[in-house]
Amino acid sequence: MKFSAAVNKSQGKITRKDQSLHKLVFQALEHNANVTYIVRGEKLLDGKIDKDTPGIMCSCCNNVVSPSTFEAHAGWASRRKPYRHIFAGEVSLHELSISMLKKQTISVSTDSDGRCSICEQGGHLLCCDGCPRAFHLECVPLETEPGRIWYCKYCCHNVNHNEKREGRSAKGRATRRVSGKRARRGPLTVNDLDIVDGGCQLCREDDFELVDFGPRTVIICDQCNKEFHIGCLKDHKIENLEKLPEGDWFCGSECLQVRAFLQNLVNRGDAPVSDSLLSLIKKKREQKGVETDSVLDVKWRILNWKLLASEEIRALLSKAVAIFHEQFDPIVDAETGADFIPSMLYARTLKDQYFGGMYCAVLTVNQKVVCAGTFRLFGREVAELPLVATHGASQGKGYFQALLACIQGVLGELRVGRLFLPAAHEAKSLWTRKYGFMALDQDEMNFITRLYRLMMFKGAALLQKPVPRPVITECVEEDPFEEGA
Repeated sequence: MKFSAAVNKSQGKITRKDQSLHKLVFQALEHNANVTYIVRGEKLLDGKIDKDTPGIMCSCCNNVVSPSTFEAHAGWASRRKPYRHIFAGEVSLHELSISMLKKQTISVSTDSDGRCSICEQGGHLLCCDGCPRAFHLECVPLETEPGRIWYCKYCCHNVNHNEKREGRSAKGRATRRVSGKRARRGPLTVNDLDIVDGGCQLCREDDFELVDFGPRTVIICDQCNKEFHIGCLKDHKIENLEKLPEGDWFCGSECLQVRAFLQNLVNRGDAPVSDSLLSLIKKKREQKGVETDSVLDVKWRILNWKLLASEEIRALLSKAVAIFHEQFDPIVDAETGADFIPSMLYARTLKDQYFGGMYCAVLTVNQKVVCAGTFRLFGREVAELPLVATHGASQGKGYFQALLACIQGVLGELRVGRLFLPAAHEAKSLWTRKYGFMALDQDEMNFITRLYRLMMFKGAALLQKPVPRPVITECVEEDPFEEGA
């Protein structure tokens, strides 16, 4: 077991893992090779590779600087992602370092990241003995005190998966968690995850310009995640952009209104559930033989790290991440080992997938997070519910049903048309029978996935239901999804 004290993110420390990738990049590039810092298609700063230092000869100061300093000179010091935004030709340093890492055998398990792998903040971190990841103790709730050797959940999943794969038969192959039976199949990779990309909403073409700003440069709405070519926006007289705007961009007044509504809910904080939902929870707790406290404080709230970040929000999101990790296998990038689940909940960008429009709803009972769900709105037309789960010790008490009703209430107020979710094949009938969802035929699915960047798991069925208006608070007596869906 190792602990490290990492600096705060704002201080701009380069982690040991970054330094390893740094060395690989400078092995691959030629001396005096041209590099450029690019954000959203706009070239901000040029430089040349100096292999002797190694570093980058910055054009603005004529000094050899590190990639992080080069990023700061480009005016994006707070971003702290130099490898993703410094390009050598049409390839980012991040892509180049990954390709070099795959070709070489380099041990990085003894060097840990300087930031928490869940929330990406610095501080006093628990370091994994099997990989470069590090964590805040509050971001990885532990049932027991970690011993001298400690492995994170990702390493444990890999070990368990390999052991099962070597010893199991095809007949006993594990599936995803269904109907309360916990089943492991090893971490999911991005190969198991389909994030549908529909291309430009105006011309339906999916080509784009990566380096130079021009008509084929793509801009993405920060609310609905729809893509648009800069040239198509101009041709349709929607907006004539001379450069990509700083900050958020919305494709129309509808998305701007949706964002404002959700921003107000995020800022509002905790809100009590309705009396009918509270009665349901009390009834189910009694059926489980749980004594109802004289004061049962059940509240819910909506979180978005991009819109409101604080220590309180970080703690809530970390607990939500822990619930999803408890109930589901990690969804990891096979190349980098990065986990999609924290990226979704912290509204980050990962492997060219933008989760800035993703919101997290949590239900708390006496200030303890017992249930969490992620949802995203594509304007007022469509919303999706990729992940929802209840803490293992809190299942069967009506919490999942209450949180789902709260989320649907928000969608109802916004007059959203339909709610979509990916359902495991074995759970499809339960979603349709108990919660009113319906399966799509192939033509409907093809049409929807061409228009919206929905998240799908391979082998899962895409289900949908009309969002009730006015908001319906009547609840189904049985709740088969308390264990997580």
